[in-house]
Amino acid sequence: MALIPIPKNSPSIGECIYCGAGGDGLSREHVLPFGLNGDKTLLRASCGTCAKITQEIEHDTMRRLFPVLRAVFPLRTRRSKERPRTLPLVLIARGEESVVQIPVSEYPAYLPSLRLAPIGEHGTGQRERDGVPLIDFSHVAGPSFEDVAARYPGVEFVGARLRFSPERFTRTLAKIAYCWAVYVLGVEALRHSPIRDVILGNDPHISRWVGSWEGERMTNPDDLHAIQVHALDSNVHVLLRLFGQLGGPEYHIILGPAQESFFRSPHWPWK
Repeated sequence: MALIPIPKNSPSIGECIYCGAGGDGLSREHVLPFGLNGDKTLLRASCGTCAKITQEIEHDTMRRLFPVLRAVFPLRTRRSKERPRTLPLVLIARGEESVVQIPVSEYPAYLPSLRLAPIGEHGTGQRERDGVPLIDFSHVAGPSFEDVAARYPGVEFVGARLRFSPERFTRTLAKIAYCWAVYVLGVEALRHSPIRDVILGNDPHISRWVGSWEGERMTNPDDLHAIQVHALDSNVHVLLRLFGQLGGPEYHIILGPAQESFFRSPHWPWK
């Protein structure tokens, strides 16, 4: 397996990596969201229409799936003055629900991990029980929910609500994987990748392209986030792990076949 060199400087693309549009209105695109400590960008890589779409799916993940982790650790934000000092916790006692605000330093932090079916399995790709997405929760910082419950006599339940979109999270995984592959291979290699329609919401069959990886661990668990690009013949595959240091799962994203001209060229790194 060839070791793909990672460019030291952010490459300038010159066209929208999602729809192919050119012109002067192209903006930079973060490979990994800034809110997850992403530090690599593609310059002149996204048109205004596509940028709005990718921002929407990423914001859903940042603000609705990982707000606790971003506040507790803390991860980057462009609005440091608005960083929360407290977080809401749901309490249920005698059938009555209430919400209390807990200081971030005392908040029970759990890593939520959405379970997806491996690519190739039939169904929606999102594993569910009674219509509810299956999510694993790992305690990673602060007191546990049980510890907090002990502070409130009579409380039967302590927890937090997640109102995120699993579909948008899955598209965010596709977006990160695709951007990373463009960062290391260039847009020419993946100009017609079918994952672009998944990212933009034009292909509802997400499970054909994005799923959980259930093989041998491939990425470095010591990295906060880790991404690897592999190839099987001309097909490009990406393994992505978010919050690896906290025990996050690996996901598998298929980007489809590379351009035939690139695959046959000396630039193809897997010889």
